[in-house]
Amino acid sequence: MIERKIKTLLLALFLPLAMQAQTVYTLAQCRALAQENNIQLRRGRLEIQSAQELKKEAWMKYFPTVTANGTYFIAPDHLLQEEVSLSTDAQHKLAGIITALGGNPAVLASLPTSYTLQAVKHGTLVSLMAMQPIYTGGRIVNANRLARVQTEVKELMLQQSADDVSRTTEMYYNQLLALYEQEKTLDAADQQLAAILKDATHAYEAGVVNKNDVLSVQLKQNDMAINRLKLQNGISLTKMVLAQYIGKAGENIDIDRTLTTQLPPPSELAVVHSSALEQRTEAHLLDKNIEANHLLTKMKRAEMLPTLAVGVAGMYQDLTNKGRFNAVGLATLSLPISNWWGNRALKRQRIAEQIAIDEKENSRQLLLIQMQSAYDNFETAYKQILLARKSIEQAAENLRLNRDYYEAGTGTMTHLLDAQTRDQQARNQYTEAVIAYLNSRTAYLIATGRGSQR
Repeated sequence: MIERKIKTLLLALFLPLAMQAQTVYTLAQCRALAQENNIQLRRGRLEIQSAQELKKEAWMKYFPTVTANGTYFIAPDHLLQEEVSLSTDAQHKLAGIITALGGNPAVLASLPTSYTLQAVKHGTLVSLMAMQPIYTGGRIVNANRLARVQTEVKELMLQQSADDVSRTTEMYYNQLLALYEQEKTLDAADQQLAAILKDATHAYEAGVVNKNDVLSVQLKQNDMAINRLKLQNGISLTKMVLAQYIGKAGENIDIDRTLTTQLPPPSELAVVHSSALEQRTEAHLLDKNIEANHLLTKMKRAEMLPTLAVGVAGMYQDLTNKGRFNAVGLATLSLPISNWWGNRALKRQRIAEQIAIDEKENSRQLLLIQMQSAYDNFETAYKQILLARKSIEQAAENLRLNRDYYEAGTGTMTHLLDAQTRDQQARNQYTEAVIAYLNSRTAYLIATGRGSQR
């Protein structure tokens, strides 16, 4: 007895602290956290940044290409060497020139008739060149357009991933919510069994029934206790999964346990599927796929066209210990002659473009089927809620009648316990129907391009 009081006291002391440390999240908060912390979405954001950098890189192709080169060299021997010999005729002519200038031609006899000219043993070469493309067959323009399309594709894929993360978050959230509702139903069932056990015990003590009725209720309570243990384990595990998914792994989280009663019929959310198709991320991706392939076809065609560029180059050279600067204008024209008969990439790309066009129509039809399937599931879930509500009313009335019959001595404990089980099952079925409704509603909203509006 003393030990039980100590446990009760400790529970009273530490339970408020545990509850205080627990953070309660709504569905909207869970979605926001999942969007912020999901690794797939973070990678998608980085891919968008990478695509934007590629877009900037493609834009720079409009500007001149500037290159600078600098070279200094030194050789073990002169690069230019030339042997020069004076012929007899040259010597006579040179003597005549010296005589005409008033000199003595005899001086030539003391000079060698062969010479070695040497030059350029080390030197410096520096150049700066800028080339501006004038005509490239559309490669630069289409490359920039393709970079823009690739960025838009990454953004659409990020939105697609965001919808998937939002839907998965809600599934985990609703799964935990369903377990909490089952716990509430179990609490109500425990109270019902406690009342039935009390009545059975009084009837047994009065000699109206035998002890078998009391034992039947106690066995039922044991089964309920086992189910509660399993349910608590399921709650604990589901909380861990949800916490990990929203980036709160290891934290003691909880959710808003209110099961919504706002369950409008699917007709209020229905839209014309052919119109909603234009809002689907997948439909936009199909359009972008065609646009990208069309641009790639133009770029492949541009590889068969000439390119023209003009530019200017400044050069400085110092080969003879005397620097010199010069500037020249440049113009280049390139003709890809071998591409005219050997390049098959253009034909392959035209085929890829046609495949993208054919795939679009087929995929749009599949998206329409998906929308209809999502709506059918949504409508089925709503009808299951209506049936579950009737089942709860019928099961409650059946339980009331069987309890009255048992107390009047005209019913059996077996029938009463069966009625109690059916009442519990009816309540759990209603919870499952509501959760299925919520999940199917989100699936339908996403399927019709409206995201998870809830």
